[in-house]
Amino acid sequence: MSTAGAESSKVGAAHPTYMNLDVSWNPGALSSSHQPWANDCKACHSAPFNRVKDQDCVACHENMGDHVSSKTVKVDRLHEVRCATCHRDHQGEFGLAQQNKRYTGENCAACHADIKASFPDTKTENVKDFAKSHPDFRVQVATAAQPVTFSRLRLNAKSSLSEVNSLKFPHDVHLAAGGVRSPDGKVKMECASCHKPNTDGVGFQRVTMKDNCQRCHALKFEPSVSNREVPHGSVNQVLSTLREFYSYVSVNGVPVDRRPDSGPVFTIRPGKPQPVASYVNAPGDAKSRAIASANELFEKTSCIVCHEVSRLPGNGKEGTPAQDMPQWKIAPVTSQHVWMPKATFSHSKHVSAQCTDCHDAPKSKKATDVLMPMITQCQDCHAGKEPVVNKVTSDCGLCHGFHMPSASAPSTLTKTRQSHPMSEAHKQ
Repeated sequence: MSTAGAESSKVGAAHPTYMNLDVSWNPGALSSSHQPWANDCKACHSAPFNRVKDQDCVACHENMGDHVSSKTVKVDRLHEVRCATCHRDHQGEFGLAQQNKRYTGENCAACHADIKASFPDTKTENVKDFAKSHPDFRVQVATAAQPVTFSRLRLNAKSSLSEVNSLKFPHDVHLAAGGVRSPDGKVKMECASCHKPNTDGVGFQRVTMKDNCQRCHALKFEPSVSNREVPHGSVNQVLSTLREFYSYVSVNGVPVDRRPDSGPVFTIRPGKPQPVASYVNAPGDAKSRAIASANELFEKTSCIVCHEVSRLPGNGKEGTPAQDMPQWKIAPVTSQHVWMPKATFSHSKHVSAQCTDCHDAPKSKKATDVLMPMITQCQDCHAGKEPVVNKVTSDCGLCHGFHMPSASAPSTLTKTRQSHPMSEAHKQ
């Protein structure tokens, strides 16, 4: 055996003593993730000559939730089981990983095959096998806007789901086969034009106005005088920008009857209207011009194109340049959120598929459409626990974890974790 091999064989072995007596207390090598503490028994066994306690496990695995919250339902057969009942260490380098795989499939179906019989009020449907007996997916959608409220609703092949969203975004227009108009002419867009993968490959980066929309949907005003744009921010920021701009033009006598000496050149065909209305020469003072320009932006050309806009009574925020100007309200846009919080899915593992294989975006006309795939689309490639030619054998553990993230208040185990030796080792 090489020197390196000899050294690696010592990892997880009993500490050598006279006549190797420690062997009787060490049932086997630790899993790879626990090997740094192979010669420190008290890191997991807080009490000498006693089995590992749940408090010892959660000293490191502190965010590990229960399978079912005790507030939801009392399940004696789950809540009375120790961590080590399922997760037995000292079974070799890959022992824990192999055990986790074995506890999926039939072990899940033992309870979930007839879950309604045990808990009639549960929203979970009976399930035995992904290919033969699995309900349609439940997805998390926004059901109220203020405050935003999310609910999990089940997909249905007979009717499509929609969620509350004030954003006006037609996927079909942006994904048109003939392209979409842009400052550079017709541009053919695809899903990847806006949806950029995260570094982990699981989800996607947040779509923003600045990075994804503003190139085509510019917020310019008064192109004959300036190339400025109003900020894509609060209503007060937009109004303050306009008020300051028209006040500056008026006070400083900026010439408005000719094109600027520098900056972009705006060419207008004879008989065609100017692309952006100009108010620098409108009657009245700077305030009235700013109000006219704001009305154009909010209600005719810019904000209203993508948002639901409404006029409010009263004036702007006290102490700002917009305090004596009218007010508008932009309806809140539903934030980007996780669609399937109870399942795991990695887009990086599905790169061989086209986005439209799962998401029917080219036919979607509204941002309220829920474009999540039905289970039948997944079953095109995924079989159940029994192998099928040209399909991925899929048990429960492929998409679901046993432990659900805990949302409850810190338990009595918190005090134990704070002083546990494993926890202190991590701090060092």
